[in-house]
Amino acid sequence: MSADSRGYTLDISEHLFRLTTESLRLRSNETKSYQTLESLLHARTASISRIQGRDMSTLKEHLVAIPTEGDIRIELQISETSADCLDQVKELLSKEFEASLTVGDALSVLLFDYVVEQKAARVLEKLDLERLIPERIEIPPSSPRH
Repeated sequence: MSADSRGYTLDISEHLFRLTTESLRLRSNETKSYQTLESLLHARTASISRIQGRDMSTLKEHLVAIPTEGDIRIELQISETSADCLDQVKELLSKEFEASLTVGDALSVLLFDYVVEQKAARVLEKLDLERLIPERIEIPPSSPRH
């Protein structure tokens, strides 16, 4: 481990594990390149400002619904910048929820935020497509949509 990185060993729940794999799938598809949890965290280092602007009750509901701790061990070797981001998110949420949260909780919220952002982008794309489809496709006069 170099001086400009930090290592974490986290024992996470199956639900959080599934959130990590879904996040990596979405990020890999977004970048059209295989991604790691470390690279996703690095890409989300500016997330503290996004998290501050989120509805805290939704984030709290997420943490209640998706337990952090469990039997699946993951190892992370992340940059100091990414580690600082995790620490900042942990501190922000601990203060907001008046509870002692973990780095795992911060990771969970960052990944949840990313997945929500990606899903919202897809919905907006689909809405735009729905608006454009009638303009591009000639609807036959016999169609009930005509």
